[in-house]
Amino acid sequence: MKAILSLLIVLVILLTPITLVSATSEKAYQDYLFQYDQYRLKLNNFKVARTEYLKFKTLLAETTALDTVKAMMIQRNSFLRSYLLLLTEKLNENQGLTPIDKQLYQTLIQNENTFLVNHTQLISSIGSISDATDISKQLESHYLILYAGIRQTLTTLSLGELMKINTQYKNNFEALQKLAEINKASETPEKQSTIDRWLLQINNKQNLYQQKVEQILMSNSQLKGNSQLEMDELFVKIQNNLNEAKQYLNEGTSFMQELITLIQYKE
Repeated sequence: MKAILSLLIVLVILLTPITLVSATSEKAYQDYLFQYDQYRLKLNNFKVARTEYLKFKTLLAETTALDTVKAMMIQRNSFLRSYLLLLTEKLNENQGLTPIDKQLYQTLIQNENTFLVNHTQLISSIGSISDATDISKQLESHYLILYAGIRQTLTTLSLGELMKINTQYKNNFEALQKLAEINKASETPEKQSTIDRWLLQINNKQNLYQQKVEQILMSNSQLKGNSQLEMDELFVKIQNNLNEAKQYLNEGTSFMQELITLIQYKE
């Protein structure tokens, strides 16, 4: 029973909160919270039954422990599947991702969902504590694949949001270039030199953003480690790069606002 406890109690996926947009993802999020509460309840029931079994070693205590461990394992899979559904809804909503990107990660999520469905069917056939340990180990051995897929999907969702912002950034920059060209004939050489320099700086911010995105894409493709710790360290690095990429766009947008003010100002 100690081995089962070590395999089953600690669910090391600390699922990252997701910003909600639509009613569909809100419903999926509420289901995820419900499934999580049910998992905690069934986990506590198993802990109590395990303690009773280890204390009394009766057949009744063993049967209760077996029933509760099966219920907990099934609920754990339901909890994980509810999070995968939430990720799917967020992929559907994301306006910055291409259909190809969405399909890639939807397929990845569906593969993980299929694994959990099949694993749940095995749990229903458990007839002993030894069976529970063996079947739980199947999820444990698959865990890093599941963990990597979730982390990669979260990164992709964040990239999609950035790409949406970047599209607007490029549209604004193009409009700003046209505005600068229209007013070029009426500007002094000194002011036009400043305008050209600021346009270059604004464009450089977008280039720096793009370089960060390339780094993020490379890191995300490598989010496969021999341990959760390795993946967590890389995921933190990815999050830092995402923040830096967004900051470049924010700075560039601020520069654009300054440039508009400069162009509109007439001496």
